[in-house]
Amino acid sequence: MKLSFNLSAADLNTIIFALGILPELELEDTDINQLCCVSAVHKITSGNTKLTANEFRVISGAIQALYLIIHGELEVEPKTKAECSRYVFDVNRLMPMFDFDFDESSEE
Repeated sequence: MKLSFNLSAADLNTIIFALGILPELELEDTDINQLCCVSAVHKITSGNTKLTANEFRVISGAIQALYLIIHGELEVEPKTKAECSRYVFDVNRLMPMFDFDFDESSEE
């Protein structure tokens, strides 16, 4: 799966931050998600936009989790919420790009 849109430096920083906090949230206890976070960060920081479906899925989940934290729909420590809030404008811009229902898209 290749990204078909251009990401700014701010977008990349937001994605990297979101991928960094996703494992800390312990929403799911799966090693594959953590491996995909690491792999996705490595790829996007090296300019590689060809992502696996799992890497794209974990980026999408990370962006959605960051959005939920910022908007008070996912409870975290106040310090974490304050750190996340620095990305409010970027995550609001990224949400439409990464908001997919993977169950529906896998049926096509």
